[in-house]
Amino acid sequence: MISKIQTTEKTPVNSSASIRNENGTGKPYISRRYHNFEEADTFTKVRAAAGSVIGSVIPLVYFAKKQNGKIKTLNNLLGIKYGLKEFIAIGAGSIFGGVAAGMIGESKESRKNKLHEGVFQFMNCSVPPVIIAGLFKIGENVKPLNNIPCKILATIVGVGGGMYLAAELSNKINDPKDLYPDRKLTIQDALANFDDVLGALVLAKFKFIEKLGAERLLPAVTAWCGYRAGVSK
Repeated sequence: MISKIQTTEKTPVNSSASIRNENGTGKPYISRRYHNFEEADTFTKVRAAAGSVIGSVIPLVYFAKKQNGKIKTLNNLLGIKYGLKEFIAIGAGSIFGGVAAGMIGESKESRKNKLHEGVFQFMNCSVPPVIIAGLFKIGENVKPLNNIPCKILATIVGVGGGMYLAAELSNKINDPKDLYPDRKLTIQDALANFDDVLGALVLAKFKFIEKLGAERLLPAVTAWCGYRAGVSK
């Protein structure tokens, strides 16, 4: 994940740096901006998991009923057709649910960190698909660009550029006065957020992705995003 040191000064940051625990034990822990200052306890993890699942299921049920009528089987529920609104709505629901449930009983600072991480997770699962959808729309209207190689290139640009833009937008929203070091995107971060990439690939509607049935995993993917935000401290 993305490493940032929580500090009141804009100083160079080393992702492996650590600081001493305030409880006086001297035991070091990694301080990561928008991420865990400490391991979340079991109750927090359970709350965040429950909240993110409920948050993703509510819009999933709505779209399943809208597209398929009565939900008689699990296939009716998970077999929805994804567009931008479906993916973003389910992602937003899971993140909101995870953050809201994870905030219960937490300190003011912990709630603030969860909100910040929620912003990042939402941007990271919505900006790349928006860019990909825009590039695909251009390809549909420009015949020489409406082919598989161009679609693959559009997906790569949308995922890479979208994740970078998501991090930049998160920095602006979470830290408008620029008081802390910016949250940078690295290759390790991109790999750690591959679940968001899966959503972008589904929306790109590549046949091999559709044959794999990857869209059925998207509710779990978005729920994981919400859980990550909900357990951040």
